[in-house]
Amino acid sequence: MLGLTSRTNPEWAKTALRDEISLLRDHGHLERKAALQVLMLVGQVTWATEPLLEIVQEELEHFEMVCGVLRKRGKTLGPDRGNPYVQKLSRVTKNSLLDKILRMGLIEARSYERFSLLADAAEGDLKELFDGLKESEAGHHAYFIKLAYEKWDREEVRERWYELCDKESAIIGELPWGSRVH
Repeated sequence: MLGLTSRTNPEWAKTALRDEISLLRDHGHLERKAALQVLMLVGQVTWATEPLLEIVQEELEHFEMVCGVLRKRGKTLGPDRGNPYVQKLSRVTKNSLLDKILRMGLIEARSYERFSLLADAAEGDLKELFDGLKESEAGHHAYFIKLAYEKWDREEVRERWYELCDKESAIIGELPWGSRVH
C-alpha cells in the first residue's frame, strides 16, 4: 500500500462515482496543479531536472486525458473549487524541501490507492482511465521517495515519512466522502 498508514473503504469509490463529472473535474485540476508543483520543484531540485520534467509531462498528459473524457461527455473542466485534502495536507507539512517532496509522494500514493478502487468500481472509459492512471501514480510516488533518499539520511526520511503518513491518515479520516479523488 505504498507505506500509507490507513486504507480507504472500498465503498468510497461508489460514492465518488455517483457524480462522475465532479470527480473528473476535481481530478483534472489535481493533475494540472501536480504538473505546476513539480515544475516549481525543478528549480529547487537541480540534481534531478530531467526526471522531474518527465513527471511534469506525464501529469500534463493525464490532465489532457481527463479533459478528453470530459469533452466526450459534453463538459468542460470548469472552475477549480479547491481540494480540501491537499489544502489540509499542505497546512500540516513544513515548507522544507524534504516535506515538499514527501507531500508529493503522499499525494501520489493516496492517488494510486484511490484510482485502484475507482478502477474496480467503474466501467467503460472511466475504468480504462483510472486503470491507466494508477500505475503512473505509483511510479511517481516511488520516484519522490527515491529523490528524498538521494539528498537526506534514510532514517530521517523514514521518520518524517511516517510522521506525515499519520497526519495524512487523520486528514483522510475526517474528510467526508464525495465525488473527488481525495
